[in-house]
This record gives sequence, C-alpha cells and structure tokens, in this order.
Amino acid sequence: MRLALKTSDPVRNRSVRRLLITLLVAAVAAALAIGGIAVANAVNQPELRIRGIPSSGVLNAAALSDATLTVDVVDRTDDAALSNEALRNVEARLNGEIVPTLWVGNHRVLDVGALRDGEYELTVTTDPGLLSREISLSRRFVVDTTQP
Repeated sequence: MRLALKTSDPVRNRSVRRLLITLLVAAVAAALAIGGIAVANAVNQPELRIRGIPSSGVLNAAALSDATLTVDVVDRTDDAALSNEALRNVEARLNGEIVPTLWVGNHRVLDVGALRDGEYELTVTTDPGLLSREISLSRRFVVDTTQP
C-alpha cells in the first residue's frame, strides 16, 4: 500500500509566495518599460510644420498662384520611421472640411483647390503611433486678391 505524500502547509505557502513575488516583479518591469517608452516618445515627439502660408498670414493674388501648402515633420531624433508614421496619419482640415493630401518626397501636399477671398483656418493633426499623443497644428490665414 502506498501512502500519498502530502505537502506541508509551509512548503505550499512558500511556493505561492514565490509565484506572487515573480508576478509582481514582472508587472513592475512591464510598467517601467511602458513608462520609459511613453516618456521617450513625449520627449522626442515630432512637430508638424505647415509651409506655403506667408508669415503675414495673407495670400495675395501673386502668392496664391504660387502657393503650395505642404505639411512635413520636424523630428529632433532623426527617426525616419517615426516621421513617416506621423506623416502617414496626417489629417488636414480647412475650415473644418477634410482636405485631400498627396505624398511628395518627404512631405504631404494639401490639395486645397481654388481658394476664394476670405478667412481660413487650416488644422493638421496626426497620431505618430504607439504610446504617443496626438499632434495638432493650426494656422489662420486670409486670401485677399483685390488690387490695392
């Protein structure tokens, strides 16, 4: 006849305690890794830049005919993958309406069509990806093609 070996309570308690400690250490390590990535992304977050709007904020007839509105990313870390991801997710809105964009080189060209005289607000937003917050940039400008 065989007798079943019974594990004593202190041995069982030690193994449960080891398991709990191992799980706690793994959870803390994962939290530190995710926190480190989030902090690195916040510090190295790229910036959007809109080109084609004069610093005066006024597009006259001459400037309007040559105007090409583009969006590109200023990335302080030279991380091409992060810049490309930010540009891939760009959404542009002109006075609240979505504007189509086209890839040209390392930037996006906004297809705003023919702009009539008036005030405009261009808002560009993007989500660079994992653990990064959304980036947004707005510019107000005026189209004034009346002759002086």
